[in-house]
Amino acid sequence: MKRFLTLFACALLMSASACAEALPSDTATPDVAVSADSDASPSIDFDLLTPENPAATPVAVDPIDKPTPTPAPTPSFVYETYENTSMGISFSIPYTWLLNPNTDHATSIQFVEPKEEMMEPDGYQTRFTIEKYNMGLEQSASDAYARLEATLEEMATTFSSFTPAEIASGSFGDADGYYCYYKAEYNDGVKNYEMNGRIIVVAHGKALFQIRLTAPRNWYSYYNYLWRKVRSTIEYQ
Repeated sequence: MKRFLTLFACALLMSASACAEALPSDTATPDVAVSADSDASPSIDFDLLTPENPAATPVAVDPIDKPTPTPAPTPSFVYETYENTSMGISFSIPYTWLLNPNTDHATSIQFVEPKEEMMEPDGYQTRFTIEKYNMGLEQSASDAYARLEATLEEMATTFSSFTPAEIASGSFGDADGYYCYYKAEYNDGVKNYEMNGRIIVVAHGKALFQIRLTAPRNWYSYYNYLWRKVRSTIEYQ
């Protein structure tokens, strides 16, 4: 009997050890300042992005952040500080990501991952976008909610299919508002792209900021590290 109890205890200990998991942690990397007026030449043709600029970008209809059978690797992005004095913001962004020149940088900026760094070759090119709406009057979280609702309606017309989740309150930096996760698909006539993303609209002073991330569906949890980094470093001026 004593031998049986000893073997049973050992089995329990081995089972508990096998179930333990180490959670990944972000690796701190030094930030390098870069100006919004940088004239570095992009290495891709932004006119060929499909779709060029998904209209706008969280509790999931089919939870986007649920565990997957094979955990995605932790990205090793090296960040730099991007500052845009016209929009009154600064934040960290991977230094290799390309700033889309086809937007008015006084109100809209978009960073696109270089093709050579894509986790899904020939898939959807991940992009991070921020748009500012100068409203003229002091804005509140309820104003952000209304803007988010309108944006979701616009997005439904941009993609081949679009499924938003429920809207919930949230913050980005020290600004409060509302956010939503979504699933989307886009067909360019040759290939069907499947994406996941999130959008948040926050109120700050007399402006609303719309912030969104769109990434390949199979790699969304990987690019979510970028979302967390920007959210922890963004500053509104």
